[in-house]
Order: sequence, then C-alpha cells, then structure tokens
Amino acid sequence: MPYSDQLLTRYLSLVTQPVSAQGYAGEDARFSIEFEALEGELAKAQSMHGAGPVDWPKVRQGSEAILQSMSKDLRVACWLSWALYHTESFAGLSAGCAMISHLCREQWSDFFPQKARTRCAAMVWFIARLEQALAGDVAIKDQLALFEKLEASLQGIDEAFTRQLGDEAPLLLPLRRRLTAMILKAREAEPRPASVIAQVKQAAVNLFAPAATIDNEKDARRAYIAQEDNGRLLCGWWLRNRASDVRALRLNRVMTWLQMERLPGHDAQNKTQLSALPAEKLQGYQERFEQRGYADLVVDLEASLSRAPFWFDGQHLVWKCLKALKAEAAMREVEIQLALFLMRLPGLAQLRFEDGQPFADAATQRWIASRVTPVLQVEREPPAAESLDSRLPWDAVLDDAIPMLQSDGIKSVAQLFKPHIQSASGERAKFYWRLSLARICHQARKYELAKSQLEVLDEQLKSDGLADWEPDLNLEVLRLLYSCCELLPQNKVVREYKEALYRRLCHLDMETVLE
Repeated sequence: MPYSDQLLTRYLSLVTQPVSAQGYAGEDARFSIEFEALEGELAKAQSMHGAGPVDWPKVRQGSEAILQSMSKDLRVACWLSWALYHTESFAGLSAGCAMISHLCREQWSDFFPQKARTRCAAMVWFIARLEQALAGDVAIKDQLALFEKLEASLQGIDEAFTRQLGDEAPLLLPLRRRLTAMILKAREAEPRPASVIAQVKQAAVNLFAPAATIDNEKDARRAYIAQEDNGRLLCGWWLRNRASDVRALRLNRVMTWLQMERLPGHDAQNKTQLSALPAEKLQGYQERFEQRGYADLVVDLEASLSRAPFWFDGQHLVWKCLKALKAEAAMREVEIQLALFLMRLPGLAQLRFEDGQPFADAATQRWIASRVTPVLQVEREPPAAESLDSRLPWDAVLDDAIPMLQSDGIKSVAQLFKPHIQSASGERAKFYWRLSLARICHQARKYELAKSQLEVLDEQLKSDGLADWEPDLNLEVLRLLYSCCELLPQNKVVREYKEALYRRLCHLDMETVLE
C-alpha cells in the first residue's frame, strides 16, 4: 500500500472510532490543559517576539491524542491537518482533509464545537492556510492522484457546510476552482515515458543500498554516480512539493557543475562540439512559460539543466519562472550558483554550441551582467592603507577575518572573535564585537546563525532603550536581519518576521527601503 494511502487509512480511523463506549464525540476539550497547550504552540506562528518556530510534530501528537481519547473537535482536526502538511507534505494534507470531510459529512450533529459560528471560524482558519499550501509554486503533475483525492475531500467539506449552513458557510469554492484548474492542466501534460519511471525506481533502490568501501578511482567514480542519481531523486522530490525550494536549486547546480574545472574545447569563433537543445523542446518550454505554468515548468527545466550544464538561457528561464512565483530567495540562489560557476571558468558565457547558438543569448547576457555577476562583488571596500591604524578593533578583526573564510571556514574564523567578546571592557564594546561576529556569519552565508545573533542584539537595543539613542547602530542591525530573512528559505514565520522588519525599516530609513 502506498504511504499516502497508509496515512489516509490511519487518520480516517482516528475520526471514525468513538472516543469511548459512552459516546462518539467525548467531552468538549476547549478548557483542557491539552487543548490550551496546542493553542500556545500554534500561537508561536503569530508571535513577533522570537518565540521560536512551531513544533509541528508536537502539534500533531497532541492533536491525535485529543481526537482519540478526549474529544472529536473540528478545531483540533484542522490543527492536525495543518501539522500533517508540515510533517508529511501533501500526502499528510490530503489525509487530514479526508478526515475533516468525514467528520463534517457523517458526524455533523455530534462533534465539537457545537456552535455553527465557531465551526465556521475553524474552517476559515484552515482555508487561509490551504491557500498558502496551494500557492503557485506547487508542481502537481507527478502526484496527480494525491491532488485528486484532496479535491474530492474539499468538495465533501464544502457540500457538508453548505447543506447545514447555507449562505453562512465558509467560502471554499474559489480554492476548489483553483485546485481543479491545476489538476486539469496537469492532466493535459504528457505522462512520463516508462523508461524514465524504471530509471527512477532503480535509483530509489540504490538510494537505500549500503555504501561500499572506496579503494580506487573506479570505486570513487561509481560512488559519485550513485550519489548523483540519488541527488537527482531528492531534487525532484523537493521541487514537486515546492518549485521554489532553495535546497533543490542549490543541489542540482552543485552536482551538475561539480567536476567542471576547465572550459570546453572551442575554436577561434568560440564554437564548441557540444549540441544545443532541440528547437522543438526550446519552443515547448517557451510556450509553457507564456501559458504561466511556472511551477511544473521549473521541475522540467531543472531536469534538462542537469543534462545541459552550459544552457544558460535555461538558467535565465528558471529565474524568470521564480520571479513570476515571487520566490526571491530562490532567484537569489540561481544567481549565486551561476555567478560562482562563471567566476571559476572565465569566458564560459561567451562560448557557442556546435550549431552556432550561444550558451547565453543577448537577453541572458544582459541578465548575467545586471543580476548574476554583481552578487559576488565585495560588499565592503577594503580600508585605505593610511586609515588602517585608525580602525576600531572589531572592524580590524573583521577585515582580517573575511579573506580567511574560504581557506579556514567559519568555525575557525569565529574563534577569533570569542576572546575579544569575553575580555571586552564594557557592554558597548561587547555589543560591537558580537555585531562583527554576526557580520562574519552573514559573509559566510550562515544566515540562520547570523539571524539568531542579530535577534539578540536587536532585543538588547530595544530593552536598553538604545534604539533611539543609537539610530545608526539600530539601522545596521535591522538591515542585516532583513538581509538574512531574504536569503533564508521562505516560510510563513520568516515572511511575517521579514514584513515586521520592513515596517521598522520604513520608519527609520525610507531611502534604504526604496533601494
């Protein structure tokens, strides 16, 4: 039985089995310790005070316990369904919606809460989150059956509420129509060839095969190919669940370009012996882009790019899809990875395929010049020689540490700052040393680590009342925090925190925001 069907069976059983022999729905758990604990955990998603991320496995476990042994409650069922999405992706969400559908269709007169208005409020909360999950960057072509089940469950929920409440029912129809349109578009796409399916199954078997000892170059090559196959599977999985997943974009490019250390052979006209993509495939991609099927197109483009490492027009097309999906962090990842590759092989973007087509056409060249190349420009100008002696100590250590990152790594470089933080003569000096440590973490692209340190500094500025007395310092901390949020993988918590930072930056420095 497929794993998605196992989840479906498990959670349907959870709502069909009565709480006890005395009654199906049990007692109202609204004022129980367990219910309030779940409310407190979920409230973290709305907190602007660094309460930490929601522990979704904890929400899942607590919700299951309430539904099984305390109360059949629609609010808890909605929480459980959203927790299943976070822990099991769309397979979990489909199982959760099937559970809610059964509850509403078969047990309407029994479950809690009893008030129609409270039931509607629970569904409005859940519908808002469903709209997030079914945003434009979901690729459904390879998991069509799962989304068809999800569509059927949403129809059951909608019909049950409409039958019982009429015009007072929560509005599910727009979401259902959007999901139906996505499914119809996916049905029109061509199915994968059987040979490709066989390759994927074989790679899946290899993924769980025990690793062999590597004793020679042949073994190393075999191991590399196996890891590459497994990596492609992982990229495909990530992208099918979210086409803007930064991990998939990064891993695909690292694997594709990892072993390329020199320019391909070429003549005086920059022509190589490499073949360009077939014209009909290029035309098909362009037509799909114009039809706005961005998420599914990203999945297929990434597969083509793994086999066509020098097709830079394809990199540009992926970037344009991500821009249409408003996936800023993913756009940035494509820019950074391509910039690193082009820096490693100067002149690569000027080469051509054997038929004369450029690796990068005029539009792609302009994109590279305006968006790709600048990402590697050093943000901090090196200090002038005559001003070295006048630098503040934390700035001097920071300037010396940046060139060491590539050779020594962030762990070693961070050790340079710890003695200074511990021996700082006052809180002001200690603050600046910690800020420099956060800046070196940001420079090393350890954005989560930098964000954690900057949040502490931001709280210190606010609690000590220094934000008003040190506006420049406050602004620098907020700018770095906002930059970290832009470059981290995007989720609801990060987006809400970034919006709050944006509002504070608007208040402090409109010029920076406009830039």
